Amino acid sequence: MRFKGFVSVAVLALVSASFVLTGCSKKTNTDASGNKIVTVRAVTKGSPRPYITRDADNNLDGYDVAVFKAVFERLPQYKLDIIIAADALTGLLSGQYDISFNNWSYNEKRSESYYFSYPYDKIVYDIIQRKGEPVPSSFAEIAEKGYRIEAGSGSNVSNAIEKWNEENPDNRINIIYTESELIVQFQHILDGVSDFRIDDNPIVNEYRKTYGLEGLQFTEITDEMAGSITSSLYSFYLFPKDEKGAALREDVNRALKELKDDGTLAALSLKYFGTESQVPEDSNFVTPIN
Repeated sequence: MRFKGFVSVAVLALVSASFVLTGCSKKTNTDASGNKIVTVRAVTKGSPRPYITRDADNNLDGYDVAVFKAVFERLPQYKLDIIIAADALTGLLSGQYDISFNNWSYNEKRSESYYFSYPYDKIVYDIIQRKGEPVPSSFAEIAEKGYRIEAGSGSNVSNAIEKWNEENPDNRINIIYTESELIVQFQHILDGVSDFRIDDNPIVNEYRKTYGLEGLQFTEITDEMAGSITSSLYSFYLFPKDEKGAALREDVNRALKELKDDGTLAALSLKYFGTESQVPEDSNFVTPIN
């Protein structure tokens, strides 16, 4: 079975898109009161949909972008220079960029290199399988059934399965590593190349809306499986782990809390996802995760 309207997607060339937010429209290094304006180099990979979308001219939209712009509208002391780049985290680590927004989730390895902001999105994972397949409730059950997953290296799901395999050498889960487009990976489940995927619910819904994905079933994963993937089901901005990164994180966190308190996060979640359920709880806006 093939998805109706399936097309291959060419890799876009990396581009830089710079723009100035409200309150920073003058081409000077100070604002109207004479206060210094600092340029913040923000990097994103420009995906995944619907968190981050871009048109043919690389104009960005989506929930992540809308929240990010709203944050810096609260911080007129900064001017944004937004760069779309495939090596977002590498550039952040080397000091090329000051902050990254890209639906980044938390894991311990990542926390060793980057500061995390307060969360701005709550993640819900779905397991994707061929219709009629029994839905597993744990990694142990996935391994026992011999299910294969096709996934890119370095993701939370891949890292979690690799950890499972290290700790359970006699009950391993077969990972097929790939850099294929997500729609190709969905097709491979139908074709029997692989047996399942685990993805963010909004991403899955976006692909279902575009391609239909008949022949596949989608089920929210159990709390046990979610706990095996990550200790924090939220999305964050990332900063270099240095003094400058810590200072910028403090300002961004203050703005994020304001957006949570005044209902802006809820309004944006409703606009882009059709629900307010993806807004993190108040308790997440007290102390950063690292």
